[in-house]
Amino acid sequence: MNKVLSIDLAHATIRNLGLCLLEEKQGRIASSIYLEPSQLGLADPPDSTAFGAAIFKFCLEEHIHLLLLDGPQGWKDPANGLMHSRVCERILNTPAKTGTLGQVKPANYSQFVEFSIAVFATLVARGARLATDAVIKPAQDGLLVLESFPLSAWRKLKIAPLPAKSKATPFVCESKCCELLMHVGLESKLCPSHDELQAFVAGLAGIAIVGQKDNGYVAEGAPPFQHEGHWVEGLIVNPTLTQPRC
Repeated sequence: MNKVLSIDLAHATIRNLGLCLLEEKQGRIASSIYLEPSQLGLADPPDSTAFGAAIFKFCLEEHIHLLLLDGPQGWKDPANGLMHSRVCERILNTPAKTGTLGQVKPANYSQFVEFSIAVFATLVARGARLATDAVIKPAQDGLLVLESFPLSAWRKLKIAPLPAKSKATPFVCESKCCELLMHVGLESKLCPSHDELQAFVAGLAGIAIVGQKDNGYVAEGAPPFQHEGHWVEGLIVNPTLTQPRC
């Protein structure tokens, strides 16, 4: 079975991380489990270099070749024709707009964006690769790291999104989890947290990719590249309504 690790990122404390490990078999999701940060060697306070190194090591040791992170992988390309955002953020209407180097709107997202981009950079520096084409080929070895956006994942699956954490009671999370499990045809007695559920829905795109089901995901945006020593742009990957079922 192929493994996919999906992470709902958090920059302030590891308590707000969502870590979901999904397994694919014959093009379908076969299982999903939720991990504790300590299982990946993560500790507070989150440091982007240590964070990226720990994730890379875990994926290597667990033979995981596909990783999804809910956060920007690069800054805006100054020549992309947009005023304040990357192409993928414009397409998917993300709440945070990643501008040119050091510029983020609204400003309260700045620390998260900087942390996420630095984590991606650490992973790439250690040998991970980014997707540069809308048709994504699964890695046979090494690590492919992709950008996710759970809010759009729900929408692409034609399911009402999970409410914001401040409005999502445990009952709401459980109900949305049941709805999602029914959609993909998976049975589970686990009750994920808000962050874990966001990691799970985003990870379904990875199941389609490792299962080589090109109609089970969509990658939108502009390919990432190096500009004046830092990464810009990037593709956001989401599952689609045709996500394979058991």
